[in-house]
Amino acid sequence: MPLGFLYAVVATVCETIGKTIDKLNFGRNHIAARQQMFLVFTGMFLSLLGYIVVSRQHFPHFALISFGLMLLITLVSFAGNTLDYVSLKVNDLSLREPMFNFEPILAGLAGYIFFPKERKATALVAFILAMFIVNYGTHRRKLRKSERTGMFYFLLATILYALQPSIYKVTLEYISPPWIAFLRVAAILVLVTIFFGIGKRNYTPKKVSYGLTSGVIYAVEAIASLYAIDKLGVVRTALLTLLGPALMYLSSYFILKEKVRKGELISSILLVVVVLVGAFA
Repeated sequence: MPLGFLYAVVATVCETIGKTIDKLNFGRNHIAARQQMFLVFTGMFLSLLGYIVVSRQHFPHFALISFGLMLLITLVSFAGNTLDYVSLKVNDLSLREPMFNFEPILAGLAGYIFFPKERKATALVAFILAMFIVNYGTHRRKLRKSERTGMFYFLLATILYALQPSIYKVTLEYISPPWIAFLRVAAILVLVTIFFGIGKRNYTPKKVSYGLTSGVIYAVEAIASLYAIDKLGVVRTALLTLLGPALMYLSSYFILKEKVRKGELISSILLVVVVLVGAFA
């Protein structure tokens, strides 16, 4: 397996593990969203800082364009993560899943538009098919008010998340993956602390351990996804990220004990087939 594909798979698996730990922290420990954000980004910050020190990453040279790109990444990521965590607080993972499936589709289509060299007919067909498959698998449940609010927040977060890979692709021409990940997380941690604080409720050992653990997992995901984009490009990385829904449904069913519907399960299987054909054809 080429190294770029390995990075993409690792990033997808880590994303699933991180989201599962987040949900367990909400469900079992009743942690507040702002506490969760603070703990997760603290864990990411410490992990990425340790990686940079151990691997002796050279400090990047900052020009006006690289500084501007990092600022854009920070703002988009901060807004997306804020909306995401608020949404996760009021929705179960399987309810969010259809929207979650659209994220790599939108990211891949954005990459297809912005980077002509990555355009490939099979990839475009794969994304179009994936849109129909996701729509087929979308739940038809009548949502409570809190669930409708959560899904609206997650829709906005999904759009912001889908733009990030294209911004990363441009930024990678100036800054290495570990430094992009570290600077983004450091800036967001500062913003989270300034705007939301660290939370007023008590930090129990379980809340802290769950939050920091998911932070470590997300740190691995952040670096792996950037290396994948650097080696494979936005379009192929987004295609491989569509493997995530099947993993998320397994997590929802076996670990979180949430109800997974037949249409959602079938759509995930079909997405795996589309991804394999689109990525390797």
